[in-house]
Amino acid sequence: MKKNYFALFMIIALVLVMGLSSCAKKAETTTTTAAAETTAAPAATEKAAEPAPAPAPEPEPVKELTIDEKLTADVWCYGFSAEGYGDYNFIFHFYDEDPTLGKIYYAGFSNNRQNFAGKYNLIEREYAYKVYKDRAASEAKADMIEGTAPYTIVLYDFEGNVTGSMGFDGEKVINAQDKEKAIIYATGSTPYFYEKNTGKFDSAVDGEVPMPVYSFVADEDVTSTVQVNHNHTYTDLVAAMIEGTWEATAQADGSTSFAFTPNDKTDTPATLVVAADKKTAVYTAQGENPIKMSVPQPTVTVVQSFEGKAPTSYGKDATITLDCLSDDTFTVTASIFGQSMEIDKGTWTVNHAHKYTFVCEKAGTIESAIVERSVQFTYAQNGTKLGDISCTMKNK
Repeated sequence: MKKNYFALFMIIALVLVMGLSSCAKKAETTTTTAAAETTAAPAATEKAAEPAPAPAPEPEPVKELTIDEKLTADVWCYGFSAEGYGDYNFIFHFYDEDPTLGKIYYAGFSNNRQNFAGKYNLIEREYAYKVYKDRAASEAKADMIEGTAPYTIVLYDFEGNVTGSMGFDGEKVINAQDKEKAIIYATGSTPYFYEKNTGKFDSAVDGEVPMPVYSFVADEDVTSTVQVNHNHTYTDLVAAMIEGTWEATAQADGSTSFAFTPNDKTDTPATLVVAADKKTAVYTAQGENPIKMSVPQPTVTVVQSFEGKAPTSYGKDATITLDCLSDDTFTVTASIFGQSMEIDKGTWTVNHAHKYTFVCEKAGTIESAIVERSVQFTYAQNGTKLGDISCTMKNK
């Protein structure tokens, strides 16, 4: 029995020893794991200590445009709708200054049916104006908007002659030109504000028509012509119809050299050297001989005629004819007994109200009027070979 108790005691003791050993290993494992976690902690601390990403750079401030840049940054537009006729659009496009040609503008009126081009200058000079809000206000003879713009746009032709002026305040072009005196004009184009194109006038802007800055014809072949256009394009009709773009370079002798680059790469490039007096040029196609060219001479034509009957000292009426010529001159001839003779001449102008002014060498200054829907005036001159003559002249 004692042996059995002893054996039982030994078994219990062995179980206790094994249990203590297991607890010790578990405690060791727990301690090791904790130590490992403690050891790993610095790595986590290092990761947390990494520098934060650099902040995004501040956007650069928007550059303030100069007054010249504001003028050239947009196309300036005005328009109205006429019942039964549709929309009428009017635009001004001012180009950045070209190193050789200077500051060029384009005006496209009545949906680019009446077009003008020339040079301009923007100066710091006040421009007083009176304009209508829109065409409806104009037709209703409503009160006009009065103000003063701080800048004036002076318009010139390509020869440097002043052709008009407008105002500019940085946000709109003010075309307040007198329609009776304006050279850059079409019916309905003034006096109104021209504002930036926001998409409404895209068709008019896209329809800008190339206007000639220089035109030349070959001295030995009137069918060979070259036209340098305001929008850096050209038309070459020397050997074939070639269109493209140009770059200009000023020469030391005052001439200007244009390098022509065709739109079609299979066409031939060329150069055009325009003399300092702008009256002659030399055209050279690549690989070809130079061709001398000149400004084409305008053909003078009769653009309007007036006629009347005047009693003469011969007891028979003479037919008096005044022909307005395309070079702004006129002649007055008297026809009697099958013979004609010039009895006067001078210069003429007409405004947009169809009022003609004739400055005669012998009869003085004569102005016309509208009578019964026709242009009429009295022409009188004393001491002619036909005696003293006087007659009412009407447009033919």
